[in-house]
Amino acid sequence: MSTSHPSSREISRRVAALTTGATVFGALIVFLYFSLLDPMPVDESAVGSLEPEGLLTFAVAGVLILAGAIAMVIWLGRPIRTWLGLIEAGTPASEMPPNVARLVLVWPLVGASLVAAGSLVVAVFLSIAYGDPGNFVGIAVGGAVGTTIVYFGTDLIWRQQIPTFFPDGNLSSVPAFRLLVRRRLLLAFTLIGALTPTLLVVLTQARMRAVLDAENPQAILDNLLLVQLFILGVGLVAGVITAALVARAIVGPIQALQAAMGRVEHDELDAKTAVTTNDELGYLSERFNVMTDGLRQGERLRELFGLYVSAEVAQAAVETGAGLGGRLVDCSVIFSDIRDFTTLSEQLPPARLVEVINRYMTAMVSVVVDHGGVVTRFGGDSVLAVFGTPLNPMSDHADRAVRTAIGMRRALASFNERESEDGLPRLEAGIGIASGPVIAGNIGGAERIEYTVMGDAVNLAARLEDRTKDAGAPILVSAETYRGLEGTRDLRARVLTDVRIKGKRDPVTVYALSESRGAEPGR
Repeated sequence: MSTSHPSSREISRRVAALTTGATVFGALIVFLYFSLLDPMPVDESAVGSLEPEGLLTFAVAGVLILAGAIAMVIWLGRPIRTWLGLIEAGTPASEMPPNVARLVLVWPLVGASLVAAGSLVVAVFLSIAYGDPGNFVGIAVGGAVGTTIVYFGTDLIWRQQIPTFFPDGNLSSVPAFRLLVRRRLLLAFTLIGALTPTLLVVLTQARMRAVLDAENPQAILDNLLLVQLFILGVGLVAGVITAALVARAIVGPIQALQAAMGRVEHDELDAKTAVTTNDELGYLSERFNVMTDGLRQGERLRELFGLYVSAEVAQAAVETGAGLGGRLVDCSVIFSDIRDFTTLSEQLPPARLVEVINRYMTAMVSVVVDHGGVVTRFGGDSVLAVFGTPLNPMSDHADRAVRTAIGMRRALASFNERESEDGLPRLEAGIGIASGPVIAGNIGGAERIEYTVMGDAVNLAARLEDRTKDAGAPILVSAETYRGLEGTRDLRARVLTDVRIKGKRDPVTVYALSESRGAEPGR
């Protein structure tokens, strides 16, 4: 499922709206502070009268903080806007200067710092101008709440812009300040969690001292209740907002990573997770993407490995390693070779010859695989396939080998029809089949190995293929293979006795197969 991402303009609008809203919320806290808590009540009313100076303080504080923050954001954000336009116009993000990259990563912190600095400057200025430390407390409270909301809210929104500047997601390579998860939690607790009890102690103590000298202590005690309700309300609202933003900032990347891991579990190795922060969660996402890149690379290597060897050999190497050695097994071996290959090589240019051989091999190997065989060796124009090895154990290996040979003959006929239409010469191939004990396993040295089979049955299959032309039959089967046939008794086979095989001292009996009546290739 594809998710639409907001545009850069939309992200900027959201950041501006959040900053404005958080600043207004902080200014509202300042207003409530001056209207309910400062100055101290002097009559029977628990609420102090809001003097024009107080209203002016509220207005000045809000306007100055907001205007100053916006002005500084516009000025400091010029490099980011410039490079955002360049990237959207086609400039590679990799060409972005390091100082701009660092600014992009710490931009939420820059915006929050500007709000905090503006609040502090206004608080100090008004405290000195009016000679009332209460001004500093009230503005500082609103500034702390606004700063917290601006930082954590902007951080969430700005994360959607990070992939534009860092499409490769390699954020950890940028030497920028990193506000780690632990520090974020400590910051949220300090600005909000520690603010409520501190403010409660300070303001409560001031009212309790005022009670001792007041002519109407009841009004001050009622004001103390308002103070407590005010602090409770501010702390509760600010705490809930901050907790929601912090939780989303932590849980969001974890959920994205969890979803990506689920895709990998279902063999979707192209799964990636967006890297949007330069903290521990961002680094975890980076490592996940590196892991999936490695998995894809490994899968590509295994696919390539499977092209150079059979899929069974590749899987066995992955699961059990590539140790040298083999096992003695009873199996059937097919050896197929193109006749008069030298003449064919003289007729066709090398590039055309390779194309023809590749098409031929594709057709032959497909038949072998369909019957459960494993191709262990290509010899240019020859194919060696085995049935019944540890890679493809089967009790009916003789039947499958014979059915495969028949299927290869039919595939060759279809192949020649297609080739003849293109004016290419017809190919003829002989097939020898032998069964018996062989050693199947990895043969070679420390630098290179090959999974193959060795034994008399392998040699006999190759010799039988060589005798097919003299015997006038496309397929020669050893007596051992013929005795092992179980369900393929409708073959047209003629027995050849006293056949001399090169390398064998005594003559052997073989069977020449021509056509099959109803013996469809099967598995």
